[in-house]
Amino acid sequence: MDIKQSIRRNFARRAGSYDRHAEVQRLMARGLMERVQEELPRARRLLEIGCGTGYLTDLLRRHNPQAEVVALDLDAALIEQARRRLGPDPKVSWLVADGESFSRGCFDLIISNATFQWFTHPRETLRAHFQALGPGGCLAFSTLGPQTFRELDASWRQAAAALRLQEVAEIPARGFLTLQDWEKLLDLAGFSQVQLAQQILEAHFPSVPDFLQALKATGATNPRPRAFSPRLFAALIQSYEARFRQNGSIPVTYEVIWALARK
Repeated sequence: MDIKQSIRRNFARRAGSYDRHAEVQRLMARGLMERVQEELPRARRLLEIGCGTGYLTDLLRRHNPQAEVVALDLDAALIEQARRRLGPDPKVSWLVADGESFSRGCFDLIISNATFQWFTHPRETLRAHFQALGPGGCLAFSTLGPQTFRELDASWRQAAAALRLQEVAEIPARGFLTLQDWEKLLDLAGFSQVQLAQQILEAHFPSVPDFLQALKATGATNPRPRAFSPRLFAALIQSYEARFRQNGSIPVTYEVIWALARK
């Protein structure tokens, strides 16, 4: 299956549970809103990429009710949930589309929350976004960096080594772009006045299965899943618990990157 369709399927299956478990994504969205507080009020046309269940879309409408918004997502079920969240709104156009291939129209602000880490062609996509912005337009996004889930990655590798497994698939976060990667790509795309910020966040869960269940409930799981044995799963839990449990909970790291770039 195409990786984009796998991503779409993962999130679509969890449309009903996403909002209950997406605390970090909401924090990322609020940080994004803080960074566009100067650009947002004067934007007349907005494009939101990966609108999901509409949390950021709702914030955008509340802070600029006069703007026309095109909100797109890969999956129709998520679009429908976002539409229900906002209710009837003639200034919002909902579109089922891939944010990496959509470049129609001219926008004052292109914005996206917790989506860019899933892009397969970020260099070309940023160039397309640059072309879709009007003069003085702005691209703003939040994304996750490769330190995300570093405890899981370390435990996964230790568990595989303990069982003497020769080949174990990497967790997707290891392939996420760094802040420096994004800075370079934005520069290559033609953007100026690039502002980047990074923050390491730490969530806590009662146990490793609780964390994995919450992750599954958001749909943010491996788009190329591979079956693994109960022995490996048990070794993963044992390693994670032994190395990282403190004060009755296990930590989960998120590396959040925010970007603001002007044309």
